[in-house]
Amino acid sequence: MNIHRLFILSFVLCGFTVCKRDNGILTARVGYLPMVSSLTYFVAVENKYFIEEKLDIQASPIKTSNGIAQDLVAGHIDAAIELSIVPLLKTIAGKDPKFRIFSISSITEENGFDGIIVLKDSPIQTLADLSGKKVGTFPGTTAAATFGSVFATKFPGKPLPVFQQIDPSVHLQSLASGDVDALHAYEPTVTIGTVEKGYRKIAGSIYGMQLTPSPIGVAAVNSDWLNKNEKAAKALFRALDRAVRFINLNPEEARRTLAKYTGATPQVTQKMMIMPMSESTRIDQDNLQKYLDILASIKETDAPVASHTIILN
Repeated sequence: MNIHRLFILSFVLCGFTVCKRDNGILTARVGYLPMVSSLTYFVAVENKYFIEEKLDIQASPIKTSNGIAQDLVAGHIDAAIELSIVPLLKTIAGKDPKFRIFSISSITEENGFDGIIVLKDSPIQTLADLSGKKVGTFPGTTAAATFGSVFATKFPGKPLPVFQQIDPSVHLQSLASGDVDALHAYEPTVTIGTVEKGYRKIAGSIYGMQLTPSPIGVAAVNSDWLNKNEKAAKALFRALDRAVRFINLNPEEARRTLAKYTGATPQVTQKMMIMPMSESTRIDQDNLQKYLDILASIKETDAPVASHTIILN
C-alpha cells in the first residue's frame, strides 16, 4: 500500500472513530435544578467562569433530585450542580458509590431555603399548632420524614401533622384552596407566598432545625467520569468554587443573576433565602457524617454510610 492510499484510509477511518485534533476545550455534561439551589451554576455561567476554564458545559435542567441522582449514577450526566443527598445515597444499596460529593450546603434555621407558610388569616401561629393539621410537602420521603422527626423531638406526645406530598408547581394553589392547612415549601415559593400573596411564614428551615448547619444539599460528579477526566473535573470545581466565593462577596449581584436565570421577580429574589454551598476544598466531613447518621436513624438510608467513602478525596 503506497503512502497516498494509506493517508486516505487513515482519513476515512478517523471519520468513523474519535480521531480529532485536541483544541484544548474540555467538556462536561451537567444536570441542575432550575431553582435557587443552582445559583452557583447560574453565577458561573453569567460570569463566564466555565469559558475562562476552557470548559464546554452541556447543561440539562432536571426537575427533581431523584432524576438528577439517577442520571448521574447511570452516566447520562457527568456532574450534578445541586441536589438532595438522599436520592444519591439510595443508589448505593450495598454497592460501591458511583459518585463523589464535591460541595455541601450549610443550612441553618435562619438562612434555610425552606420554610413553613400559612394563609394570612390562618389561626395557626406556631409550629406546635400544626399537630394533626394537613401540611403540604415536597415530593419524596425526605421532607416528611425530616419534618416528622423534628416535630416529634420538639413536641413529644403531640400527634404529628398529616403530610401530603404535592407537586411544587401547585404548592401555593393547594394552600389557597384549603387543600392543606400549611406548606413546607422551598424557595422561591416561600418568598413568592409571603411577598406576592401576603401569606405568613411561621417557621424557618426544618432541615436547619434537624441539624445546624445541614448538609442536605450537595454537588456531585460521576466517579467513572472523574477518574477518566481529571482535567475537566478540576476545571469544573475551580469554576464553581469561584462562583461560591462570588456569591459570598457579592450577594446583591448574585440575587440579580438569580432573577435573570429563574424568572423570579427582583422583589422576590431580593428577599428570598440563598442556599449557601461550600467550596470543593472546604467540605466539613464531620458535619456530613452527623447528617448521614441522622438519615440512617430515621430510615432514609438502607444502611449507615461513612462520609469519607462518598466525598472528593
